[in-house]
Amino acid sequence: MVRLVANGMKNRVIAEQLKVSDHSIRNYLYRIFDKLGVSSRVELILYAFNQRDQNN
Repeated sequence: MVRLVANGMKNRVIAEQLKVSDHSIRNYLYRIFDKLGVSSRVELILYAFNQRDQNN
């Protein structure tokens, strides 16, 4: 799901691709933000790129 966010997709489009509701996507993102300690989509993307760089 982080990859879909990083590709600039809106919640509605992500929901359609994953065959879930928009509300589910909002909930998933809220939980992801909470677990990673980020507060926005931009911070999530930066976190993901930082983790990818550290693993390579």
